[in-house]
Amino acid sequence: MAPDMIIREYHDRRRAILSILDIARPDLNRSALDAWPAIAVHRQKLSDAMQTFQQFKHANIFDPIIAGDRNDKMIAAELKADCVMLGNQYDTFRRRWTSTEAQDNWPKYRLSAIAMMTTIRKSFAEQDATVRTLNLA
Repeated sequence: MAPDMIIREYHDRRRAILSILDIARPDLNRSALDAWPAIAVHRQKLSDAMQTFQQFKHANIFDPIIAGDRNDKMIAAELKADCVMLGNQYDTFRRRWTSTEAQDNWPKYRLSAIAMMTTIRKSFAEQDATVRTLNLA
């Protein structure tokens, strides 16, 4: 895939995840009973999108740079490690907050979900700033 196509898809996938967060956020202001059906859908969409985004970044950005003989090899390795760490954080969040657990502890779940959204946004912003510096050619 050509570098400009990789970057375009990278940004499209990143924006799609941020859009899911934007759509999901207002549901956290509702009661658990009212919000949970939509939240469950958002969680699945977010999980799927984050997993495919991670696979895309590793296969098309990080791994090719790491495997090559380029100056930004260490930067790509750090980005990959951070990407894996974010994925693990989200997986831990999902396992911690099952449907029953979230609904039974809605105020705590709500705060935890907002914190997770903030973590994802911060990680994406930091990653994006660095990805823009990489030479994908």
